[in-house]
Amino acid sequence: MIIIPGLNKKIKKTLSVVCFIFLLADNSLSQPFADILSANYQTFSSIYTDSAAGQKNHTDDYFLNFFLPKVFKNGNTLLIRLNSETMSSTISPDSSYSSRLSSVSLPIGMKLVSKNKKWETIIIAVPKLASDFKDKTDAHDFQMGGIFLEQFVKNERVKFKLGLYYNREAFGNFFMPLVGLDWKINERMNLYGIIPSNYRFEINIIKNKLYSGLCYKAATRSFSMSAKANYDYVRYDEQQVKLFLECFVYKKILVFADAGYSIGKNPLAYNLGTTNIDYSQPVYTPLKSYPVFNFGVAYRIRMDLKEEHKDEIPESK
Repeated sequence: MIIIPGLNKKIKKTLSVVCFIFLLADNSLSQPFADILSANYQTFSSIYTDSAAGQKNHTDDYFLNFFLPKVFKNGNTLLIRLNSETMSSTISPDSSYSSRLSSVSLPIGMKLVSKNKKWETIIIAVPKLASDFKDKTDAHDFQMGGIFLEQFVKNERVKFKLGLYYNREAFGNFFMPLVGLDWKINERMNLYGIIPSNYRFEINIIKNKLYSGLCYKAATRSFSMSAKANYDYVRYDEQQVKLFLECFVYKKILVFADAGYSIGKNPLAYNLGTTNIDYSQPVYTPLKSYPVFNFGVAYRIRMDLKEEHKDEIPESK
């Protein structure tokens, strides 16, 4: 558990209980591959809806993720992950208005498999810090959330999923029901993911090398701001529809690119404890809808090629 200076005993005790009760599953659990190490860069530019001068917001988002699964003989898997994000936004042509937000989280938990291999239960706890980090880290920056996800494996081609997502965001409690269907349509086409988080239709264009398809992505996250900003917060209701292209360039080294359009809200600043947009934070005010581009590299293990990669994931008794 992360200990944060300044928390009183009651809050510490509450967070200790939350760490064990609330669980969060990563997107890697809803797809037929695991990215052991990945880094990607996402960017967008758009005009402010209330700007008569046509001022634009340019936002760059950087992600770095490390995933360490450990499979046991009975099929249960220990899941440990380190995720980080840094989002920088600037108003142009006046670049003096800029802001940077960051987060780091340590998801840890288990995937439990029934004896008949038909049921999989995923439980992962995730402590997280999300802030502009302009002040000393305190309780405003800490978040705790989770998912309970139950999966039924009908056969090698079909899997059903049902669960509930929770996170204690900077704006309060956030709940979201989850539903999923993984369907290996044929040897070339795949449908997988969790709605409303991340869902994909994938085509294997060149066998086991080049993949493409259509993706829907949605993620709500928040960041606390500094005391100078009255501990206001930024909420990002990210929703995107994208085309993706992924290629193994050397063994398990993968490069990927996405291009699509935002159908959600851009990062917006709100007054602490309210849903009122904070217009004193000019970088985080409403934008017109915009195209989104994403580029990255990963060390990826395709789980649908398990025979080829059976020695890649550590196994224990």
